[in-house]
Amino acid sequence: MSLSVRQLRNRATSLAVGVACLSTAAIGLAPSAQAANIDKWSSFWQPCGTYMCLYYHQGLTGASWTPTWSSDTDLGGNKFGDHGTGSDGAGQVVRNNAASMGNNTTNCRVATFVYTNFQGDNNWLTAGHAGNLNSSLSNNEASIRVDTCT
Repeated sequence: MSLSVRQLRNRATSLAVGVACLSTAAIGLAPSAQAANIDKWSSFWQPCGTYMCLYYHQGLTGASWTPTWSSDTDLGGNKFGDHGTGSDGAGQVVRNNAASMGNNTTNCRVATFVYTNFQGDNNWLTAGHAGNLNSSLSNNEASIRVDTCT
């Protein structure tokens, strides 16, 4: 059975329309990133850094880490250290190992993200606050940044 050029074009057009519809439907099903404020207590007492700190355990305990800049696109190259809040976790890679976070800024929001390059779900803190990362990000964080400074 041979098809005419016209029939082949119609089938190709139908296939292209079908693929476009399926692609659009798949994009519509993609979940949007969720942001959660995790302010729980004042954090100005924390000893580990200038901008923000991530801690190995909840409650700002265990080993801690602070970036040398105001942001880090991939926490995989960093390790926790003993900065006065405990040594448990010291030497461990920061990425996917933090349970709490503190914000030492006086006028900025700090956020940590589930994916590198500040993508996906995130937990954030207002200036001078700290909190435990929620179930989406506890031991599941990949990047951190200071944003929304006033």
